[in-house]
This record gives sequence, structure tokens and C-alpha cells, in this order.
Amino acid sequence: MRYALATMVLAILAGLGCPAAGTPNQTKTAANASGGGAGGGSGATAGSADAAGDPNNGAAGAGAANGGAAGQGGSGSAMTPPDQVKPERRVTAYLDGQSRVMDIDEARAYGFTIVDLSDDWVPYIFWSKTPGQDDFALNRYQFNYVGLANDKVDVNGARLGRDRHNYHEVYGIPPSINVLRKRFLGDAQKECFKSLDYDFFKSYYGPVRAADPGSSKRYQRRFYSARAKFKKALRQARVRTLDALLAKPRYAAVARSYRAAKWRYEAIKKMQQRLICEGMYGRRRPRLQLGVVKWATRVALRKFERKHNVYGWGMIFQRTSDALGRTPVENNYESLKRIITERVVSAAGILEDGSSRASYTGEDGKRHRVRNLVKEFGDAALRHMGLTSAEAARKWVTKTHSADDFKHMFIAVKLPEVPEYYSTNMDFSVVIDRGDVWYDLPFNDKGKRIAQPRARMPRFTLLLKYKGQTFPLVRWRTTIGGWNKEMRHGEEYYKYKISDVGKRIWKHIVAGPAWLPPDKTPPRDMVKYATVRGRAQRVVAQSVFGPGYASAYGLAAAYHIEPRSHRDNQIRTHGSVNYMSIRGSFSHGCHRLYNYSAVRLFSYVLRHRPFKRLGQAHVGYTKRFEYKGDEFQVNIHTRGYRYELTPPVPVNVLKGRIKGERKEPYEDYVKKPGKVYQSDLVPKGKKNGNGMAQPQPL
Repeated sequence: MRYALATMVLAILAGLGCPAAGTPNQTKTAANASGGGAGGGSGATAGSADAAGDPNNGAAGAGAANGGAAGQGGSGSAMTPPDQVKPERRVTAYLDGQSRVMDIDEARAYGFTIVDLSDDWVPYIFWSKTPGQDDFALNRYQFNYVGLANDKVDVNGARLGRDRHNYHEVYGIPPSINVLRKRFLGDAQKECFKSLDYDFFKSYYGPVRAADPGSSKRYQRRFYSARAKFKKALRQARVRTLDALLAKPRYAAVARSYRAAKWRYEAIKKMQQRLICEGMYGRRRPRLQLGVVKWATRVALRKFERKHNVYGWGMIFQRTSDALGRTPVENNYESLKRIITERVVSAAGILEDGSSRASYTGEDGKRHRVRNLVKEFGDAALRHMGLTSAEAARKWVTKTHSADDFKHMFIAVKLPEVPEYYSTNMDFSVVIDRGDVWYDLPFNDKGKRIAQPRARMPRFTLLLKYKGQTFPLVRWRTTIGGWNKEMRHGEEYYKYKISDVGKRIWKHIVAGPAWLPPDKTPPRDMVKYATVRGRAQRVVAQSVFGPGYASAYGLAAAYHIEPRSHRDNQIRTHGSVNYMSIRGSFSHGCHRLYNYSAVRLFSYVLRHRPFKRLGQAHVGYTKRFEYKGDEFQVNIHTRGYRYELTPPVPVNVLKGRIKGERKEPYEDYVKKPGKVYQSDLVPKGKKNGNGMAQPQPL
């Protein structure tokens, strides 16, 4: 049946004919099962008709998810000739590398999923209207999202300077295809790329943790030492090459040590050459000494990592090495694959990414694994579009299409069937395991750090209840609270920030949430240095408060509320710009996710649960504070764009495994070792000026 259907659609695309009346596509596609794909773009921005705002809404809509025939009306009549399709209804349908221009309704009728590749695309959570509902409420952050994705504005919404770029994919905002098109064209004009040694990084001999001149020179000394031992071993073994020495068991360790030391030493120089050619140092390239890492190189390498979606430290680890070993065309191809996959994920309304290895019993009585739908659907779209190689991608982006094409582009692709458990009202729940928890102080009375290893890390799990069984759809790394610095009466202390344990609910989901800083927030966390009229000055770090990807709550958040009292303890599950903290650090009590994961997650929940669109939560918040003699003022006008889940999603935060001697967290403030506090100067037996209990000493 599936083969016959594919053959039929291929004939349609080739213009060879149409299926007979009464043979509608019964296939349960992603668009059908989800009740419409997240096209987004211009339709969501303008709040226009459902056909524009949600390209998958209509004939092949939610009715097909319940077993109805998708698009019966369009299957019995001849297709509209491509040159007669109205521009606003035009989509390009792809199947097995072939393409044809079609009317959007006809594409839906034949079981295609409509995917928005336009420059003004935004994820579902940033839409202003629910398809098929009369609930329009302008979602203002979508304009910032589009501006950032197209290199038009910076993090504060100001116009981006000439020759500057937003490498924000690691922050949850992938570039538009037009931005990627400029990369393809710009890289083709650089002659320096032809002289780079890409094969060098095909091998990897361990991380290069060169962060400053001292550490990079240590790699140089290690190389010189290993080289001397290597030459001595060559003489003793009476061989001339590295491979020959590796074959000698007695000298193999010396040979391996030399090979690794040489690779790490040369990797620094070759990395710098790549950064120079790629323009990562900026227009004013500093004076560099090849093989020596200074601050400018760290900044440039971090920019390179962000450009190519590498979650790194600004040092050469495996994924950074892999990106350095790819040609510019290959790296751009990887970017295009991620961009199209993200658009397909949004259009199909899917989430499962292979992080769950669970299984469930289906309607057929058999066990089925939770599939990696993100990979399946992304690969299917790329295959149908013929984008199976870097060169094919380059031609499609730069030759087949112009920049104007991508300003407003919808495509139609055949995607796999979604699992049987998909519906418009899925029974979700969330479990957050805190993992290994230490309440002991992380330092001794002299301020020396004490190791507190964690074998079990905090874990976020989205569960689905289906036919009497509960199984995980995704399992992701997250964070819990720990020791943080906090202000008290103008002095800085340590305070343990605990993550609430027990049953909670997600009542509200917020797109573009804003963070209102508590009174105990250290002032230094609310300021940053910026160039103002050619001078570096301290200014309010407005991006930290949001709304925006760089805010404390990231691009999207869900609030943890106590089920009965509806008390809010300020704990959230939210996206975070501090992506490296998710891999092993701590939060102030909240559960952080990568920004792109948070956007996918909450868009998915909204697509498959009933909700009420509340819109922008306006607020008039002002905070004045002083830092190093300067006065600052924070102004926040919105708390974000809110949705109310009806009913809420239950959340259970597990206690985890308590490690160490202390079984309960410190409730008091703890003094920093070696620092003299005002309370230390109060004579013994007297209270300090405010009459409050003294902070607990170490």
C-alpha cells in the first residue's frame, strides 16, 4: 500500500496524471496527527488567516488524526497547473529528489506536510494566534526572534552593525537560510580556505586546554620533551618513522606520547590559522603569535564554536576539532541540515529525539520502541529535497534559489507516520530527578575547595500515559540548586539555593519570560561593560532580565506551582543561555534546559494539550541600585507572553540521593572564608546594628 501510494504521488510530481476520485490518502502523517504544522513565519506575525499562519491546518487537519480521510475534496479533480497557482498559495512539493509547484491545499490533500522555510519563521510558542481559534494576541518577542535570526538586530534589539553576525544557534535561535546563503557565497570568495589543512583534524588525540599564554606554552614544552625522547627511541630501535616505532612494543608508549604531544602543539597553530581565515578575530585582527593562546584567540574560538553549534569552552575538544576538520561548505551543510530539521520538527509537532530508550505496548499488542522522530523526519525531508551532500546543498541554496525566494518560501514533503499515541490531548507528566545531592559545604575553613562528585546527575523526563502505561518520551540533563553568592545588608555571603522537592504543577507556560531580580541579587550580576560613544562603560545588563534568549529564564519557561495552595516558590523549568552549566554545574534552584530544548518542549506541550492564550503579561517594574559608586535603574515592562494549561501538567521533583554527612541544607547565610564582615567587628555579646541573628560562620 505504501509503495503504491509513493508511486502515485511520484507520478503526480512528474506531471503524468492524477489519482482517480475516491482514493484519498489515508496515511496518518505528522501534519494530520498534530492538527496542523508550525509554519509560523509571516502568518504568525501578521495574525492572518489560518492557511497562512498554519500551513498544515485545513483539509488535512485534526480530523485525519481521528481516522478521517485527509483532503478528500482535492483528490478527485485535476491539479492546478504550476503557472496558474496563486503566489500566496504556492508551495514546492518534494519527493525522492523531484519537485513540483503545487497549490497548498492540493499538497495537503495528497498527504504532504507543509514546512515554512521563510526568513520570518518563528517556533510555535511565539505565534500570536492558534489556528482555527479566534484568540489573536500579539506576541511581541517574535519580532526580536526574526531580527536575531536574520542578523538584523543584536541582543538588546538595536540594529546590528555592519559585518557583524549573530551566532545564536547554541542559544536557541538558528540562522535563517538567507543568512546561511551569505555564508556560502562569502566563503567561496576566500582564497585562504584552500591552503588550510583539514585532514589534520580528522585525527583527535585528546583535548587541548590552552586558555592563556602559560598553558599554551606548556604544550610547547611537552612537545619538545616528547620529541627528544622520540628521537632517542628511533636511534635505539634503529627505525626511521613513527609508524615503525609504533610497531615496536618496547617503544610504542614513547611513540604514542610523541604523536599526541605533536598533535596538540600543532593544533593550536592550525586552529588560529582557521580562525584568521574565517574572520573570527574581527576586522581589527590583533597581533598573534602562532601557537600561543591569548584572550583574543579564546574569544575567537568561542565565536567559531557558536557559529557551528558547538557547545564548548573555547578550547579544542572533540566536537570543536570535528568542526575545524570540516571545510566551510561542509560546515554550512551541517548548519542547513539543522535549520531544515528544526523547521520540520516545528511543522510536524514532534519532540522525541532518541534520548528515551523506552518501549510501549501498541494497539497491535506488540512492543514498540520510542522512536527518534527528530532524526527520522529531518532525514526524510533532506532526502526528498535531494540535499544529501554538501555540494548539493550549496547549489540548492546559492544557485537553485535566490535571496528573494527565501523571504517567503513554503515547501511540502512526505514524512513518516507519527506514533499511534499522538493526539491533540496527550496525558503528559514530568519527573525531575535531582540525582546526587550534597548539602555539605564545598570548601574548608581555609577556603580550599572540597570535591563533591556526582555519579547521578539531575535529569528531566517528560512522561506520557497511554493505554494504562506510562513511558518517557525524552530524558534530558538539567540542573538543581546549590551554593550561590547572595547579598545581605550590602555584604556578600554564600547561600544554599534548594530546588523544591515534591509534587507541583505546570499551570503557565511563558514565551520570552522576563526575570525580576530579587533584592538579594548581587549588583555585579546586573551590570555589564559596553562601548558607549567609543568608551567602555558599565551599563545595566538589560538582556539578563529579558525578554530574550539571554535572560535568566531563556526563551521559554514553565512555572512550578503547588497544586492546592497555588503558591509560587519561584522555581521554573526554563531555557538558559548558560548552556555549559547544564552539563554539570548548579542553578539558583531552577531546572535549566538548553534554549532550543525548552522551545521544542513547550511548543510540543501546547500543540498536544488544551490551553488558554493569555497574551502579554504587562508589568511596571523599576529597580534602582548602586555599584562601585555608580547608580543604575532597571525597567521591565512585561513578564512575557503567557499560556494557561487547562488542565495543568503534573510535575514531581524527586529528592534524589543525599550524599555527604549533612542530610539537610543550610538555612542560614554562610560567611566567605578569609573575609572580614561587619558583624565580626561587633564586640562579643552585642547584637549588630539591625538586631538580626548573625550569619552562620563556616
